[in-house]
Amino acid sequence: MHKVKINLVTFKDVQEFIEIVTPLPGTIVLEDPDNGFKINAKSLLGAMASIEWDNIFVISDEDIYTAIKKFAE
Repeated sequence: MHKVKINLVTFKDVQEFIEIVTPLPGTIVLEDPDNGFKINAKSLLGAMASIEWDNIFVISDEDIYTAIKKFAE
């Protein structure tokens, strides 16, 4: 399991993030550990909800850091 803290601030960020992670293999989840929320990172609706979270982490089966490093903190 791999875990990376990211920032998704705008709708454009969310769209670009979804385009990047959708074709990647394995399960990819967005998590807010403060509230216990977890959503499918490949879901546009779910990723939109994560914009309101204070802390967003990507949890994935594979190491996807290179693909999402633009969003990493």
